[in-house]
Amino acid sequence: MLFLLSACTPEPDATPANAFLAAEVETGVPVELLLAIAKAETGLQDVQGVAEFPDQDVGYGVMGLRQGVIDHAANLAGLEVEVVKRDRAANVLAAAHLLAYWGQLEGIDTNDLGEWANTVARYSGIHDDEGKREYVWYEVYEHVLRGVDVEGYRTEGHDDAPNYAPPARTAQRTGDTGAIWTASPNYNSRGGAGVDYVIIHACEGSYSGCWSWLANSSSGVSSHYVVNTDGSEVRQLVDEDNRAWHISASYDCAYNASSDCGINGTSMNTISVGIEHAGYTSQTSWDPGLLASSAEIACGVTQRHGIPIDSYHIVSHGQLQPWNRSDPGTGWPWTSYLDQVRVACGGSGSSSGSGSSGSSGSSGSSGSSGGSGSSGSSGSSSLPTATSFVIDSNNSANDTSAYFVDISDEWWSSTSASGYYNTGYWVAPTESVSDPARFWFQTDADRCYTVEAWWTSGSDRAPSITWLGYDEEGGEVGRATVNQQSGGKQWNKLGSWTFPAGWNQVALSRWTTSGKYAIADAVRLTPC
Repeated sequence: MLFLLSACTPEPDATPANAFLAAEVETGVPVELLLAIAKAETGLQDVQGVAEFPDQDVGYGVMGLRQGVIDHAANLAGLEVEVVKRDRAANVLAAAHLLAYWGQLEGIDTNDLGEWANTVARYSGIHDDEGKREYVWYEVYEHVLRGVDVEGYRTEGHDDAPNYAPPARTAQRTGDTGAIWTASPNYNSRGGAGVDYVIIHACEGSYSGCWSWLANSSSGVSSHYVVNTDGSEVRQLVDEDNRAWHISASYDCAYNASSDCGINGTSMNTISVGIEHAGYTSQTSWDPGLLASSAEIACGVTQRHGIPIDSYHIVSHGQLQPWNRSDPGTGWPWTSYLDQVRVACGGSGSSSGSGSSGSSGSSGSSGSSGGSGSSGSSGSSSLPTATSFVIDSNNSANDTSAYFVDISDEWWSSTSASGYYNTGYWVAPTESVSDPARFWFQTDADRCYTVEAWWTSGSDRAPSITWLGYDEEGGEVGRATVNQQSGGKQWNKLGSWTFPAGWNQVALSRWTTSGKYAIADAVRLTPC
């Protein structure tokens, strides 16, 4: 097989899947395998890794290309390393060249998906044998079996068994919430101290890579729990009664809204339970299943140890160790996550307490994008009319008595393209029909709002599509025509529009040249 070198940066994706299809053509690495690895490594998000653990080999881009191999991969593809780190097409192509090179060294039958298994294990960067086996069998080849969805494209599921030793999973016990027990040697006694905090972490890598490193005696780190990318599996590594080594910080109330200053100087490991999550600080959103599973674990910890469910006691790693950590990042939906913990514990899910837990940005929740509201909703509104607020494509993240999104059956939810806000977005084909995605909100008085919209960009998006502002009677109060082929992963100003008291809407019309896609992700309104 001939492995070609690319001398320049690949052309931008025509669709989110195009980079993977082009890499298959150039290198011979099956697109099913490339997409399965990207799904296992990053959930198909473009990431920029940072070290969560000492000596961690961090990953970059949608393929999670690690620091230790990215130079070689870039060289094989004839690309600059910095381009490979930040450009999706370049990242996929470099990873494909690396896999092709390793496959060629092994002399595998490249048309047999199962024969790529040893190369997949090598790509994982995992040193622990059991960790590599689980990565191959339960992560990458599980996605090969199921097929992977990318907007406008889906790989066919293949039942090719990996030509690799299967995982053992023999010596285990069931931990909390049905977790798989994998004992870590990296712990010690709490010395009689109680548990007062739950610390939320991001692994900066794949699930198997995370738990196997934390269970390795040479790593010198651990955590009580690790949640996989979709929440379908949890590892427990250390009993809650023992002290796991997951945060290198002592308590300082200056980082926690001057709460509990009497314990300043206490090691956070001594008084906390750590929950790691497969994924990256830089990702823009987290899988609903992961958030739900994590919330159940956090609920159990708070119930067993009498911990308040608020943003002062369920906190981010980055909040208490801000000098060199920022996980789980601004994509973690703190407001709705705490509500999910309360609901898991039998509460109403109504937020109490304040504070940001070191997070800014989205305040989404679990559940895929979607759900229709009623434009005639009534009742008292809790809308913060004097402050900025976001209407998300996921109604679980919205106060539906005050603001919600409403769509027809012609729109479908997606998480395929990277850079979406919160948990996903709505997508529909453009054609000569209005059929808008409507972002409804209620205001108690006539008010001017600066209106912004968030979308995922790509060359298959509409280059000219219109957002409109309407009052409750359908009267237009503003409009803006935008190019959704650019401006992705950020807020884009539509205008400053004055809305009357009552229900109003910001709507994205599908009416434009056919053959493209309209993206309705989130709308933000800020008083002028």
